[in-house]
Amino acid sequence: MSEAHDFAIQDLLSAQIVSGTNSASGLANLMTNAQFLIQIDQQFQACVEESWLAEAARATLHACERGGLTLSILVVNDDELLRYNRIFRQQDAPTDVLSFAVHEGLTLSGEMPDALAAELDADLGDLLLAFPYACRQSERYGHSLAAELQLLVVHGTLHLLGYDHDTESRQAEMWRKQTEILSSLTGDDLTPRLTAASW
Repeated sequence: MSEAHDFAIQDLLSAQIVSGTNSASGLANLMTNAQFLIQIDQQFQACVEESWLAEAARATLHACERGGLTLSILVVNDDELLRYNRIFRQQDAPTDVLSFAVHEGLTLSGEMPDALAAELDADLGDLLLAFPYACRQSERYGHSLAAELQLLVVHGTLHLLGYDHDTESRQAEMWRKQTEILSSLTGDDLTPRLTAASW
């Protein structure tokens, strides 16, 4: 596994498993196999509903027709996310979400047992969300905290699935998918947030 994934997963020792469920769609059986390991720092547990995060991850996997995957989501403080940003992105600045793909920079050996390869293939990676940063963003742009956290989960999960916004065309594709997914999750108007220069 990648160094980033190993580092992030160390904080999941007491994570809770939320099994994926879905409505009666063509992907229902596939999506039921999705698992989300969610850990919320104790100081934020009264403010964050695990269901917000799980629903956003589930909706993203469904929209991208991916199932049977495991995704870890950690909600931490700003300092913790800054620490990860320094170590893994060499950026000494706070941020709202970081995505660590399991297979990023990973070269699988042809000698790897099939069972281990299948387990690695099913592990999508880790998302880290900065709760105080998310609070400030929701207040700044005038939408709910739930909508902001769901936006961050959708955005981060899309990165883990290979989407990016490093070029105009790739950003247009990612924003289209992101908007499609968010419209199924929240009635909040996220347009000001999604069109902000900070992205």
